[in-house]
Amino acid sequence: MYRSGSEYGVQGPAGTLEKSVALGLAQLIADQPKKNYKVILTRSDDYWIDIPGRTAVANHLKADLFISIHTGGSFLHQAKGITIFYYKELSGHALETGSNSSKPGDAANHQALWDNIQDGHIASSKVLAQVMQNNINNQLKFSKSKIQNADLMVLKGADMPAILIEVGYLTNPGDEKKLQSPEVLSNFAKAICNGIEKFFQIQN
Repeated sequence: MYRSGSEYGVQGPAGTLEKSVALGLAQLIADQPKKNYKVILTRSDDYWIDIPGRTAVANHLKADLFISIHTGGSFLHQAKGITIFYYKELSGHALETGSNSSKPGDAANHQALWDNIQDGHIASSKVLAQVMQNNINNQLKFSKSKIQNADLMVLKGADMPAILIEVGYLTNPGDEKKLQSPEVLSNFAKAICNGIEKFFQIQN
């Protein structure tokens, strides 16, 4: 989920709020029948959880994968479509081991460990993104999704395969209208759940 409480994130021209779309879609995913896995939401109502806190929930529960749901926003109203992100590995952020390196338990060392934790899952996160893209494109005929990698804080500290899905641009009137449709959101939830199932099949 993205923002909540007084932090509502992107707002569409017709007043649709990102926090409402994200929570509504997440709840539809959790409510899908006949799942072979358990969905745990980092937010089940309209309240705020900071970005590292969302990832920390997944780590604490030792989740098998992590999916963050957002909507896009742009000053360009023609910007539209679905984007699936996986983490971009940054060069030069491995832990130093010289005399000036942080001691175990130091705040700097803890932050470095957090910043590096997704590195070992990038390959599987990319596979998850590709599987999700195929299922979304098959299920949602109105819009094709694309994949990008990026340095996103919510993915950086995830100790499991992790992706972020921007389900459309609320600032685009056409995308906003689609995301207001219960049928579209239901199909989106089915596509994501099918993608999760197929990813687990590949991994087993």
